[in-house]
Amino acid sequence: MARRVFFSFHYGRDVWRANQVRHSWVTSKDREAAGFFDAAEQETIKRATDEKIRHWINEQLQGTSVTVVLIGNETAERDWIHYEIKKSIERGNGIVGVKIHSLNDKESNTDFSGTNPLKKFVVEEGDKVRTLSSIFPTYDWKRDNGRENIGEWAEEAAQTAESLSRDQQNSVRRRETISEGLNPDAGTVIFVLIITAILIDKYTDINLRETIDLSQLQQQNDQSDPFSKYEF
Repeated sequence: MARRVFFSFHYGRDVWRANQVRHSWVTSKDREAAGFFDAAEQETIKRATDEKIRHWINEQLQGTSVTVVLIGNETAERDWIHYEIKKSIERGNGIVGVKIHSLNDKESNTDFSGTNPLKKFVVEEGDKVRTLSSIFPTYDWKRDNGRENIGEWAEEAAQTAESLSRDQQNSVRRRETISEGLNPDAGTVIFVLIITAILIDKYTDINLRETIDLSQLQQQNDQSDPFSKYEF
């Protein structure tokens, strides 16, 4: 049976890169791709109402079991990417994050790395929440040899999705705070304090550097290294 995958990506900035991933996917046996459209269709969709765009996305998701989020520089800021991620989880799709900024565009240019949109969502587990990025891994297409491994990534994502209950699938939502879904250990507290101090120092007249030795706090944070698996 063919594995049908929905590809979620920022069309305007990353379509050239996304098509390279799609080509790699569909050239292998028993694989189908959804979520792509040509330039003419793109112009039609751009003029469509939000309701029609949602309808198009929902139709494209039908028959898929995995959603591959192709992450470029601005992907995490796109509202329709957020919609596609939420709907994918609600319907039981596995999720794979794949960074594609290092691929060339049509002018042979690479891009800067962007925020992982999976870190913006959480799933509730009773009285706890987990970020999607802690449930479904994210890879780098070039560094992690996506051409050879994307099939394995998709299969693992599908299996992981099966472990989520219907209640968990329906609970997916945007994070309300930067710390929601993260382990509240001492390192997290130190990290938040450092960022808060830097912002206060930069945007107010209060000079916290006169009373707080941020270098010592940073040293403690480096030693505990609680964010080795998170990227901000």
